[in-house]
Amino acid sequence: MPDHVAQLPGERAPKGNQATIRLLFLSAMFAALEDVGRRIDPLLREHGMYRSQQETPYERVPLHRYVALLESAAAKFDRPNLGLAMGSSFGLTELGPFYALLRASGTLRGALDYLALFQSRLQNHTLFESTIEHDTTTYTYRIQDTKIWPRVQDAEFAISGYVNLAKQLTSTKWCPVSVHFEHSIVGRHEQLVQHFRCPVHGNQIANGLVLNNSDLDKPFASAIPSEDRKLRTILEWHLLDLMGPEATPSDSFVDLTRDIITRWLGRTHVDCASVAAELKLSERSLRRRLTEEGTSFRELLQEARQERAKTMLSKSGISLAVAAEQLGYSDTAAFSRAFKEWTGVSPGRFLRQDDLPG
Repeated sequence: MPDHVAQLPGERAPKGNQATIRLLFLSAMFAALEDVGRRIDPLLREHGMYRSQQETPYERVPLHRYVALLESAAAKFDRPNLGLAMGSSFGLTELGPFYALLRASGTLRGALDYLALFQSRLQNHTLFESTIEHDTTTYTYRIQDTKIWPRVQDAEFAISGYVNLAKQLTSTKWCPVSVHFEHSIVGRHEQLVQHFRCPVHGNQIANGLVLNNSDLDKPFASAIPSEDRKLRTILEWHLLDLMGPEATPSDSFVDLTRDIITRWLGRTHVDCASVAAELKLSERSLRRRLTEEGTSFRELLQEARQERAKTMLSKSGISLAVAAEQLGYSDTAAFSRAFKEWTGVSPGRFLRQDDLPG
């Protein structure tokens, strides 16, 4: 299995921790743009990819180039719903050997848990996590690098793809409780509701699916528990070996801390003590190690907030109250003061100007 990362001429060699994606997902784009034929080839080359790479589905390419390719294809061929079409055409068979593993998982929750297990091997630096509540579970999908933007087509492909897989594993009549997108859906709301057959919300902290626990835990009609357990174990071993080792975290405490802040920001309270506990350190030890690496917890938190704030305010339709809440500020006034300190302008002025302040 090729395990190098494809590189464009003149492009810097990718770092070991660069976000990458396996090329098997390109099959969905080719299926959705089947009528385009060879006209897609120049666009593929522009983004450092080739039609022949369909023959090496486990080859990795930088995630930012893949996401940019989808956005470019949607614009060039006037397909604003390219991601939705890709998700609708991406089925179990496109997942190769994962097909049998998901079938053998026994329940929809089991299948989604397997996708979460393999997430970093298929597409790293991307969160796919679940939050279980009393009646529902929310599965969230978000690329961690906020600089990879816009990413509308990738987000809609991912969420539409998860829904399509769920229907194939359960019933064509199945639908989620609700769908969330981190981008604006102004002008497309009704179309998205019709596609997913449930409420759809834009400008959210992450892309996500809210599912009924009763749907998630209902056994598949064809499930044979004893055989499935044996089959799952065998398939899991083979697939873990096939996909290679999971992306290893950096030894840098700055990178480890930054990663946790990015994952938690907007989803739960973020402070030094809780991050230190996640890293199995005392708060004092974490602060000392960050100081040794030339920064502080406060600087990393502010850096993450600033980056997320600019990304959020670049979206249309998001309110300052929502931005403040998702960034952990007590009110819009506190958020506005911090934003002006970072950028030199108020959030309101930032929203009205075309060029970002330096």
